[in-house]
Amino acid sequence: MSEAVHGYVAFVLHAHIPYVRQTEEHVTLEERWFFEAVVDSYLPLIDMLDRLLKDGIRFRLTLSLSPPLLAMLADPLLQQRLRKQLASLRELAQREVFRLWGDPEFAPTAIHYADRYRRLAELYDRLGGDLIGNFRSLRDTGCVELITCAATHAFLPLVKNDAALRAQLEAAVVEFRRHFGADPAGIWLPECGYTPAVEPHLQALGLRHFVVDAHAHAQAMTTPQAKARAGAPLRTRGGACAFARDPEAGAQVWSAASGYPSDADYREYYRDIGFDLGHEDPAEWDYIKPYVLPDGQRIHTGLKYHRVTGPAAGGAKAPYHPARAAHKAQHHAEHFIAARVAQLRSLAREGEAQSAAAGTPRPAEPPVIVCPYDAELFGHWWYEGPQWLEAVLRGLDAARSDNPDVVVSTTTLGAYAAAHAPTTEAELPVSSWGRGGYAEVWLQPHSQWVHPQLHAAEDRMLRIARKHPDPSALTSLQQRALNQAARELMLAQSSDWTFILDAGTVTDYASRRIRTHLEQLHLLLDGFEDIPSIHTEGTFPDLLKRLEQQTPFLPLLSYQLFNHFDESVQLAVTRSDRFSYLDSMTVLRYATSLAASGMPLRILMLAWEYPPRIIGGLARAVCDLSKQLAASGHTVHVITCHAPDCPEYELSEGVHVHRVQVLQSIQPIGFLDWVFQMNLAFTDTIQRLSQQNVTFHVIHAHDWLVYYAAKESKQLLGLPLVATIHATEFGRNQGKPESDIGQRIHHLEAKLTTEADRVIACSQFMLEEVLQLFALPADKVSRIPNGVLPYRKPEPYVQTVNPLLSTALQDAGVEDRIICFLGRLVHEKGVHLLISAMRLVLKRFPQAKLIIAGTGPAQESLQMLAAGLGNRVYFTGFLDDSDKQLLLDAAELCVIPSLYEPFGLVALEAMASRTPLIVSDVGGLAEIIANGIDGRRVPAGDVSALAWEIAACLEQPELALRLADAALAKIRTTYDWQEIGTSTAEVYYRLVFDLRQVQVYSSKTGKY
Repeated sequence: MSEAVHGYVAFVLHAHIPYVRQTEEHVTLEERWFFEAVVDSYLPLIDMLDRLLKDGIRFRLTLSLSPPLLAMLADPLLQQRLRKQLASLRELAQREVFRLWGDPEFAPTAIHYADRYRRLAELYDRLGGDLIGNFRSLRDTGCVELITCAATHAFLPLVKNDAALRAQLEAAVVEFRRHFGADPAGIWLPECGYTPAVEPHLQALGLRHFVVDAHAHAQAMTTPQAKARAGAPLRTRGGACAFARDPEAGAQVWSAASGYPSDADYREYYRDIGFDLGHEDPAEWDYIKPYVLPDGQRIHTGLKYHRVTGPAAGGAKAPYHPARAAHKAQHHAEHFIAARVAQLRSLAREGEAQSAAAGTPRPAEPPVIVCPYDAELFGHWWYEGPQWLEAVLRGLDAARSDNPDVVVSTTTLGAYAAAHAPTTEAELPVSSWGRGGYAEVWLQPHSQWVHPQLHAAEDRMLRIARKHPDPSALTSLQQRALNQAARELMLAQSSDWTFILDAGTVTDYASRRIRTHLEQLHLLLDGFEDIPSIHTEGTFPDLLKRLEQQTPFLPLLSYQLFNHFDESVQLAVTRSDRFSYLDSMTVLRYATSLAASGMPLRILMLAWEYPPRIIGGLARAVCDLSKQLAASGHTVHVITCHAPDCPEYELSEGVHVHRVQVLQSIQPIGFLDWVFQMNLAFTDTIQRLSQQNVTFHVIHAHDWLVYYAAKESKQLLGLPLVATIHATEFGRNQGKPESDIGQRIHHLEAKLTTEADRVIACSQFMLEEVLQLFALPADKVSRIPNGVLPYRKPEPYVQTVNPLLSTALQDAGVEDRIICFLGRLVHEKGVHLLISAMRLVLKRFPQAKLIIAGTGPAQESLQMLAAGLGNRVYFTGFLDDSDKQLLLDAAELCVIPSLYEPFGLVALEAMASRTPLIVSDVGGLAEIIANGIDGRRVPAGDVSALAWEIAACLEQPELALRLADAALAKIRTTYDWQEIGTSTAEVYYRLVFDLRQVQVYSSKTGKY
């Protein structure tokens, strides 16, 4: 009998298009963004939801509608132009049926488009162009919850003044009330951009729930201090309910490398007849010309005849088949449902375990998986998205009826918050769902000019609003001028413009929009302050009228929003806190600018192991990071321990490596005493380098073993200190470092994290562990993963260096199915579980052979455990890089059954070698591998589940290789050392700028 499952899935669709209404008579490229979103996404969404209601499907979802989108949906001019666009699409689709008549590959798709655009045009006519009214009706059914967004989608953490922040939120609430007759209960924070400064305003405006990114939820400081429970929202200090975006569900839909939309059978977005036709045949150009822009600029028409196809095609795109894509959407929907059921089962277990560990009752609240997506993804970017979403909603409803033990319901954020109000209070960190999890996307060097100008405009708007608190003392023209100035400021604050600058697409348009709105704001305020000219019928009234006609947006907006709120209601931050936060924004902006400018840094790296001295994964991580930083133009000096047959100093691939001899006492000494001697030797070397005028900008220490040298060199050189914690003693001992040496190591780890100005953790798991163990502030710890170098396939003639590996590979017959493990032979690596699982695997696959590579204190006991399996288990001892590659190349499967794993570098190496992978669902491994997408995860310590997965992969090698292909794609996008080096350098830059007076570096002279 399967384990019962009870929980919720909350879909949140965020619908937003920047305000792109134009006064030109012809349609512009930017207005086409709006038309495409309506035709490709919003109308299909309405059609799908109506169909579900008609069929009696039980579903619920949350839909956020931004004020700019609502304004454009309600605009009569845009409604008229949208009807023309739909008519044009119907005409083109019908002409395509004739153009492609008889073509066996493309004619069916042309007929599909003709039918599609006919139905959408009829739907728009049936709605009378009133999509807002239809959304209101859907809300009234109780199946759809409508929430708002900030007035112009401003990235709220970068808004300077509390009054301007309040204006963005209150204007949105007023606009929502105007369209829907009631206040919203929740809000979509643009870009999931959270700052504690929003708390008093959310509370005052009755906005009771919102979504943050997963890392913000994980880093939240709870009261009383406890780990935030996955699958459960948190209560903020202002009383709102903060839901966490689920990363696994997000990756399955969003990921460009492994997400569903990347499937080979789905429609290729970038192949459109607007770009394909008319390059050589003038008649083709005459045919397509009426459907592109009036100036002849090519655009997407919406008619696309090719599918994604995949990399194996070498860039060529195969014909698109709608029926095949629909079948694939159904398959992916079933996979998504199964993944959520499994995830809810896992969340329930985690909640029980967490409660048991804390000595509290079992959690009574069912878990909820929050799945937020841009609404425009469904239909526009992912053509089959609406079909997939409909299949998911139908499938979840059917599952409730088919299996009484599986009760997985869809819910809205508001419904869940009302039924299961969180009681755990937490302080959330500043965060976003953008790249890097913070403000990186909106604070790039090429956009650093934007926010100082926005902040100056905010300040001026506030000064004038506070100078004129009584609107009745102003003339109508003066009031209109200030209201329009507020409108221009808000339009300039839209996060879309800086997002475009970061993406590098229509950057001229984005820059022009920011500059134009700010120029118009200052013109209006200049005119307002020139009192005599305001009462004439001259230039100023004409300017105001023209701007009001250009932007019939937020008609109820009043400049008083920038003045009237009561600052005494602030609960989350004081004014001094707010400005210290803005100072940190300045630091980040300049640090990012320095990073982009290429200013070289001088870095002192401390690590007790470095190749060829390799004890664990730390040596390889430090080596690869150092080489990447050196390749990027930085100077890196590594202080490490002596290794046999190695010089005391060498320049290796751009890295200065100093290998230090550790003096030994005549009497035998313990390990911690040896570590202390090592640190003394490190410190002596650092002093010697300092006397030789070798200078540094920053110190980077790796793990507790170098604590003493790190502390001394920080004080000696007066430099900022970065510390990477690769693992903890508590974690290695499953939370029980009961020995005296274990307690002392834990104490040194705590000292290092306290002394460090910034701490780096290699995984989200490690980040949470470090925060909890050492009580660090959330903004002190960064998550930067380790990486892996591109895999080089061994040549056939290469001989192994390790004779035991050579014997193991030579003894393997053609029928043997090789399974490998690579890592230290210690209890927490779980090798004993793998050997036990092999006993079960061999019953089904007697030709299976396990090769265990590595050394460690558990080797002898593991060999005794495997003795009964004869030549089915081999131990090779330590393998160098070339032998490791030979083993991974020969193996059909790599298994990492760890009980504790801070990161899992071997997993990356297996992924890079395209070796199918099975890992424990623990620590960093659980973050690296998406179960069923790019590998398989099993519960840690479960021998039966491990044996089952190994047998399943051996039974279906083609499926295992497909997972390995997805894993290889993930390696190339997520764990690339160049990106990791850049992220690490940005940490250095921020510390250097924040703690020291940075010298100005000239890229022309190469000097400071």
